Amino acid sequence: MIRGDTMIIIKTIDKIIKYILVALMVILSFLGVFQVAGRLVGVVPSWTEEAIRFLFIWASCVGAAIGIKEHIHIGIDVIVNLFPFIVRKIIAVIVQVLLLVFDVFIVRYGFLLVAKTMAQPSPALRLPMGYVYLAIPVMGILGLYYSVLEIIRIIRSKEGQANA
Repeated sequence: MIRGDTMIIIKTIDKIIKYILVALMVILSFLGVFQVAGRLVGVVPSWTEEAIRFLFIWASCVGAAIGIKEHIHIGIDVIVNLFPFIVRKIIAVIVQVLLLVFDVFIVRYGFLLVAKTMAQPSPALRLPMGYVYLAIPVMGILGLYYSVLEIIRIIRSKEGQANA
């Protein structure tokens, strides 16, 4: 496994990313309650629905990247588990390399989308839509980061360790 200062940095980055996700979800939940309460009293700010939507997009993208690290994405491993350990390792690395390729695509075209939409304001918040779409390349960058770490973990894993 990765040792020393590098591991401390990785764990710190992981914590920061998870805290960001928690903060997004707390704000999203607060705005949802605020919007419902506003409907009850007849005063609903028009911007809350849009803010909730944008926060949900960001939370989904950050959460998808965390899913790579946490191994919570859907996978069908019934057949893969029938193979010997070394074949499982090779398949796992191939999967992560495919994710790397996909993430490079997401980063490249995500930044192109951000550039094209930076001048377009959102209807209620008047926020440049590029900031909303920035969640896409950020997801790709986080995916690259976690896939590289996962490839290192897989290569260094020994038989009998989980998720090899």
